[in-house]
Amino acid sequence: MYVIGKFSRPEYGSYRILMEVMAGLYVVYSSIEILVLPSYFVFGYNYFLFTTHLVQYQQLSQFLIVTFCSVFGCIQVVLSVQFIYRYSSVASFNYLRERYFKGRRHIVWVSATILFFLNWFIVAFLVFANHGDHPKELEEAVMDRFGRNVTDMAFTLVTYAQLDTNGNVQINCKDIVMILYLIICASIPMTISLICGIKTWLKIQSTISLARKSRQLQRQERQLFFALLTQFSIPFLGNTVPMLILFLCPALHISPEPYTNYICILIPFYPVFDAIATTMIIKDYYRGVLKLFGLSHYAQNSSMYSNGGQVPPNTINANCSSDKTVGSIPLVRMDSQM
Repeated sequence: MYVIGKFSRPEYGSYRILMEVMAGLYVVYSSIEILVLPSYFVFGYNYFLFTTHLVQYQQLSQFLIVTFCSVFGCIQVVLSVQFIYRYSSVASFNYLRERYFKGRRHIVWVSATILFFLNWFIVAFLVFANHGDHPKELEEAVMDRFGRNVTDMAFTLVTYAQLDTNGNVQINCKDIVMILYLIICASIPMTISLICGIKTWLKIQSTISLARKSRQLQRQERQLFFALLTQFSIPFLGNTVPMLILFLCPALHISPEPYTNYICILIPFYPVFDAIATTMIIKDYYRGVLKLFGLSHYAQNSSMYSNGGQVPPNTINANCSSDKTVGSIPLVRMDSQM
């Protein structure tokens, strides 16, 4: 957040705000993870996410673990808005940026983010939180495995089915319907990100094809594609895929134990990976970080061009309006260190 606020140029416009919001959500997400240290347990037809810190404050822990799940929905929305903004910049859709990314009109995507948060929070709290209706077999398994009483724990629980008194499997339609609903909600912004990412890449290709394809332009073409791929793939591989695996295992009555938490090992780290990738790709941030560490000499040498602080000549200025971006990433590193 400091790097974005300190080293962003005025030309970044609303894209800087989007990056600040994304970084802020990562801070909230990671802070909650540090406070409650969530752990995952899959048993039978049950997906069980519970807190291992602040256990003496059950209500606070319950609020934090539900918020932890809800922030994930917000991150997906802001990521999709970033892709929409990039595509509108590259495609020169000035009316779209003027209508939704200027002044008070930011309220449109901000409202969408808040609505997604409330949607996830309400469903997670009312349906999947601790209301004392957990399966008996799960209670016994948690006591045997962790030595804790489920009734006194803060958690979110998805139960696809449970055993009745006769040992017969009873389908839990409510949890199945609601988890499918949340998966659909998460897939909407991810689909938007994928579509806008593909369209942005195709637009960049057509823009470059209009000019003489020098080595610098070819290198930038690859870097822009890498930026788009990184921004989408890090959250997808670091969070979405592990969570889908854990949701599917109990639905199919497959136990990943004792490797459940190894499957999710990337979840705490993906905000860091995304921040590092953004810093390495956007050259102003890369140089700024070098300066923060007293490596100004390397920061100066990292630029192949120096144009008095202006946009270097080897960038594709996709839009010349007051809210400029360059090929969907404001300013991209052009050196060979990528």
